[in-house]
Amino acid sequence: MKREIYLKEIIEEFSILKSKIELLSKSNLLDINLISEYHIQEILNIVFDLQLVNSNYQSKNAKAIDLQDEVNCIAVQVTSNPRKLKIQETLNKFFNNTLEIKYSTLIILILGKKQLKYTNLLVKEGFNFNADQHIIDFENITSRLLILSTKKIEQVRNILKSDRLPTVANQSAKSVFKSKQLIRKKIVKNLIETTDKNISTVNYYDPSYKFIYVDLIISSISDKSYPNFEDEKTGERADWYKVFSHDLNEHYLEVVSWYNVEIVYTKDGKWNYLNERDKKSIPENLMIGNFGVLERIALENIIDVDMDCEDPIIFVQFDNHKACFEEIPFSPGYFNNAQDYRVVIYFELKNLDNNL
Repeated sequence: MKREIYLKEIIEEFSILKSKIELLSKSNLLDINLISEYHIQEILNIVFDLQLVNSNYQSKNAKAIDLQDEVNCIAVQVTSNPRKLKIQETLNKFFNNTLEIKYSTLIILILGKKQLKYTNLLVKEGFNFNADQHIIDFENITSRLLILSTKKIEQVRNILKSDRLPTVANQSAKSVFKSKQLIRKKIVKNLIETTDKNISTVNYYDPSYKFIYVDLIISSISDKSYPNFEDEKTGERADWYKVFSHDLNEHYLEVVSWYNVEIVYTKDGKWNYLNERDKKSIPENLMIGNFGVLERIALENIIDVDMDCEDPIIFVQFDNHKACFEEIPFSPGYFNNAQDYRVVIYFELKNLDNNL
């Protein structure tokens, strides 16, 4: 049972890594490969029983290869670029630096998914390089894991869990900022109206006015159930759900859940959940209300936006089956005209008072 759980978690972590790399590569964050080499090195050593070290410490090899195993005479190049041109460039550098004399095997690891075929690659005569065998990706690593011991599978799982890339803890401030800006631009481009002259006025009272789409789908990047509501194999609840669009700022996307909550609150904004309490037991100085629920999803956890479905799908890195970092009650605003309007009322967590 543990073996199956570990394998599922590894596949999910590779999926997260692949999606993040693709997203950050588009914003020219070339340092992502350098960061990933360190734990990829450990994983390859476990999975293929190697003794790889980082070539950045060997300046004469660093331009041609990323990792090297001098005991087994194996060199590894790590890249997020799966194109044939990149593969040929790697081969050319390898041979131009006469590394075939020292290393009998060259492995090229694609951080993501490799192409189906690589034909007509130019390889130095006498050197054994088979594209099907020596160009590998995350799927190849996962397939290899299936024949390994549970102990080794657990080791790989622990590395990915503890050294997930990229996370807020591991990324530089510059990387986090660029990642958030990139996904924010994609959301604006696909989901938000920018030509309506009335947006700035109405948006102050009703932030959802600027969204082109009312309905959105929030989905975990590891969900395999959509459009079904349950996993066909496990019967567990699917990791996707529908929401209503609400607002977007520099740090998070706000969406509205389909359910409401009852709360008690004061005139100065203090509040608490009603829960199972009898309404008659609530003091007269407190008000009771039924409000919508607003979810806030951090931009750094949003991986992609898919516009190919009926409703746009926001792919998110879930944490314990949750996409958001915060849920709060709220009352929506509106603007009908200069005499009929209301601003949004947010019941922020900082005003949650368990004594009410």
